[in-house]
Amino acid sequence: MYKSNSKRAIISILFFILFGFGVSLQLKASIGQSVLNALAVTLSYGVDLKVGTILNVINSLFFLTYLLLRRTKLNKSDIIQIVATILNGYIINFFLYQVLAFWTPNHYYQRIILYFTGLIFASISLGGVLAIGIIKFPLESLCLTISEKYHRNFSKIRMGFDVIFLAATLLITFLIKSPMEIREGTLISILLLSPLLGICYNYYTKIFSLEE
Repeated sequence: MYKSNSKRAIISILFFILFGFGVSLQLKASIGQSVLNALAVTLSYGVDLKVGTILNVINSLFFLTYLLLRRTKLNKSDIIQIVATILNGYIINFFLYQVLAFWTPNHYYQRIILYFTGLIFASISLGGVLAIGIIKFPLESLCLTISEKYHRNFSKIRMGFDVIFLAATLLITFLIKSPMEIREGTLISILLLSPLLGICYNYYTKIFSLEE
């Protein structure tokens, strides 16, 4: 049992790192981003902070709101979530500003390939992380808590947050006249992320259930 839990923890960490790499590839492609990443990139134009650091701040706010709504003491899962939230931003910054800093795709088709590659990596890794269940993400935890506390549909709540991110990104873009991050990459993410994530999640769920 101990070996099984240790194995899952190690796999979760590897998937988590791969997820950060996948997000970094999408950011590097610069053809627009998923709505939350688009908000972070847009904010980075107005403040002197890296994208991963801004994502850390946003996710920390989600986590604090989640704790306030839940009104219970911190547990082991919360500690893991805090550490994962902080590390996620550092991982993205490491890949984006160090590993990928010395190469910029010159042609549009390269950016498309880069974005799709990042999306696939992110879907594969996120599906694995969610299937194992050790590491949780602040936004999803918050949406689940709101859903349970106020008896609302989880999907609608999650979609509502995306609408807020979209509106905030467009408003900030207009106010500070920054480059538009709601572009084709955003559409690709909306159309493909959920189906790819669902396929990967179901696959890993079956794999890990067979190991039990």
